[in-house]
Amino acid sequence: MRPDTVWLITLVVVAIWYLSSQAGRLDRLHHRIEVSQASLDGHLTRRAGIAVEIVALNFLDPASEAYLVQSAHDVLAGADLPDPQRLLDESELTEALADAFEDDEIVLEFRSVPAVDQLLNELLTVSNRVVFAKRFHAEAVQDCLAIRGQLFVRLFRLMGFAKQPANLEFDDRLPPALIP
Repeated sequence: MRPDTVWLITLVVVAIWYLSSQAGRLDRLHHRIEVSQASLDGHLTRRAGIAVEIVALNFLDPASEAYLVQSAHDVLAGADLPDPQRLLDESELTEALADAFEDDEIVLEFRSVPAVDQLLNELLTVSNRVVFAKRFHAEAVQDCLAIRGQLFVRLFRLMGFAKQPANLEFDDRLPPALIP
């Protein structure tokens, strides 16, 4: 075999290996995005459920209860992520939670009741999980977009027919009065 043929075969083998590894990596990242989105959806659903449980205890003023239960209902009755209306509903629920627990004194009064204190602690835990799940999802999307942006990945369409991933933008801040 001629030396230039050996180099050509080596180059083709390396190119195939590179493209194959990038396609596998891209597939794993798309899977990671799906898993992180499902995890985030579960945490958000739990957060809405806790909001409904808090309203059921009748410790909030009627206006806050109505706003909170309507926001939670919209989240629970809405479509799955990444539906834009669901993201708006999540931001509205965050705002309703912030409004309901904006006063430190009221939160201290609520915490004096063991059942409410337990729910507020659970809400804080789930809200922290939402923040971390959203961050994990955003990192997966960023990694995926970086690979999808590579010249050879675009040229050989290694992403197949997978949809372009996008960050899930909604307000996920914690109610300040709940933070210890």
